[in-house]
Amino acid sequence: MIRVCMITTDHPVLDTRIFYKEALSLKKAGYDVWVVGGSNSYEHKMVREIDVIGLKKGRGLIANPILWMALAKEATKVDAAIYHCHEPESFLVALYLRIFKGKMIIYDIHEYHLDIMRVARIPLKIFLAFMLFLVEPLFCRYTCAIITADEGISRRYARFCDNVVSVFNFPTSDVFDRTDLQMVRGRYSGRFMVVYVGGMTEDRGILESIKAVHRASIVHPEIKLLLIGGFRSPEFKNACLEYIERHQLHDKVELLGHIPHDEVPKYIVASDIGIALFHPTKRLMKTSYPLKLFEYMICGKPVIVSDLPAMKKVIEEARCGLFVNPMDIEDVSRAIGYAVEHPEELSAMSRRAKEAINTKYNWEKMGKVLVEVYQKICVPKTDIQKDA
Repeated sequence: MIRVCMITTDHPVLDTRIFYKEALSLKKAGYDVWVVGGSNSYEHKMVREIDVIGLKKGRGLIANPILWMALAKEATKVDAAIYHCHEPESFLVALYLRIFKGKMIIYDIHEYHLDIMRVARIPLKIFLAFMLFLVEPLFCRYTCAIITADEGISRRYARFCDNVVSVFNFPTSDVFDRTDLQMVRGRYSGRFMVVYVGGMTEDRGILESIKAVHRASIVHPEIKLLLIGGFRSPEFKNACLEYIERHQLHDKVELLGHIPHDEVPKYIVASDIGIALFHPTKRLMKTSYPLKLFEYMICGKPVIVSDLPAMKKVIEEARCGLFVNPMDIEDVSRAIGYAVEHPEELSAMSRRAKEAINTKYNWEKMGKVLVEVYQKICVPKTDIQKDA
């Protein structure tokens, strides 16, 4: 059995893509999978027959290099055949294992780091510039494969590596525990629930969602907005809370914060429609497949989303929702009101959302692509061992 070790510095060890999608897909395909990453405290536990090791993170600038060294040491002890890293920081750890230990490495790029660099604080900006313009162009050739979550990212890294594969972050259908669903539904009985799940940032249209629900609820008082996720900026969180307080929207807007991964679908299923008002920023305009949209669709929910090219294309093809100008509160408010007033059309959209997920936009298809990447880089090594 070939041993694989996932390495992460910034993502949780039980991250949705890293653990619940990639690690479990590889485990199902017969690989011995380990996950090693930063955590709030040291832990070594078995989760779904996968060894998960969390190393305690420190604070301050010096904490990062200390974590990288600890990850390199722990990953070396795992003695995997393939190391699969998920950030520029963990790529440094993987390079150490490739150059000094002769291990095969895969670099998995989830995001547009160039765009993150432009808005990052000075220390992170300097580090990302060093990685993106020096380390990656020089050392990506040491990887056996580069996996990306988006075609746009793939185009950049195709200049540095011959084996670049897009593994889109489509949702998986088998990780959600749907027990206690009736309890969640009962909590919001009689309400028309609009749900948002994800990062609570300004460019994700959180404040616009609050304002649109406020306006729509004047005509339809049963409307309620459910926000699931954490704020990344205290200033933006205060701006949202101040609007809720000023307009007395405590009964119209509920902030649940972070909740366990397998609890999220209960709230989506208990809702009537999903919302994702991504702003037309350069970064979000480039996204080929917005995960947020598919998380709603896999739960059979119609959606109200921005009229950005990628989202609009999906909605038009699947006919499972409404697209709006995310910066036009009146336009969004009208769409919410339309959803309330047309329950039969909403039901039809729900059926079509499920059909689109079952036939096209699902992790099961992407999991096969991931396994094929592994099979291609493992076969030559296996054949050599047999010949010896």
